[in-house]
Order: sequence, then structure tokens, then C-alpha cells
Amino acid sequence: MTIQSPYRRGADDGLWFGLYLSVMFFSSILSGRVAMLSLLSLVLVVCVPVVIYFFMRAYDRRLGPAGTFPMLWMQGVVIFFCGMLIAGCALVVYMKWIEPDFVIGQIRQVAALKGTLPDSGVETAAEVASNMLEANFIPTPIDIVVELMMLAIFTGSLLSMLLSGIFAVRRRRRIYG
Repeated sequence: MTIQSPYRRGADDGLWFGLYLSVMFFSSILSGRVAMLSLLSLVLVVCVPVVIYFFMRAYDRRLGPAGTFPMLWMQGVVIFFCGMLIAGCALVVYMKWIEPDFVIGQIRQVAALKGTLPDSGVETAAEVASNMLEANFIPTPIDIVVELMMLAIFTGSLLSMLLSGIFAVRRRRRIYG
């Protein structure tokens, strides 16, 4: 049996994770039109660690005693990177060509909340949104997707590190009793 590279395994799993993230993002975006999609979106967000756990567990089992903490961590990072590339492309297409007014519409909705909840984070966000509209400082879809990618890869790296540590402890207990 040959040992599959964590990069290759992460890229293969990242394809499926990218589809998962795309469904998660679009269910969130479209939940304003179909209320049940907000529940689906919430479930998908909460289940991200579980999905990654199953990807990493399958790879860990395939590696057996040859598996290491860095291999599993790298697999997790690559899953998030490749998954966000796929989902990011889908988001850019949506925000740029399918619904080009999506970003400004979201900013206008937040700005409309101004004065509704004084002394709260909502008021601060509404103020920022109003200032963005006044200054015509509207981020492009690429800007938004790049920020989402960086956030997902960073948090995914932390999650992968945690899960890799769990698998390393389990492996150590299996080997050394």
C-alpha cells in the first residue's frame, strides 16, 4: 500500500468540501427568499467541524501507524484551501454576474437599521454601513471572497491542528497502550 500525499488527499477532499461550502453559502444568501434555507445554512455551518473530522479520520485510518500530526494538519489546511477556492469561484460568479447588486443591497439593509437599536453593535454596524454608502466605498466581490478565503483558511488551520492533535493522541494510545 502506498501512502497518499496529504496534499493530494486534501485536494481530493477539498473538492467535496468546496461543494459543501457552496451549498452552505448559497443557502445563507438565498434564505431571505426561502426561510427554510436559513435552517439548512445554520446546520451546515455547525457541521463543518464534523465534516472535516470525517475527512481527516478516513485519511488517518488509511495511513495507520505511518500517519503523523503534520500530515493530517496539512491535509486539513489543503481541504480548506481547495474548498474555499471552489466556493469562492461560485460566490464571485454569483455576486458579479448573477446578482451584481448583492453587495450594495446588503450594505443598504444594514444601513437601514440605523436608529433601531441604540447603544448596540447593530447601531455601530449601521453607522459604518451608512458611512460606506456615503463615501461610495463598496467592496468588490473579489475583495469579499478573498477575505472569506483568508478567514476560512486561518480558522480551518486551527481546526485541523486541533483535530490532528486528537488523532495523534489516539494513535499514541493505540501504539503504546
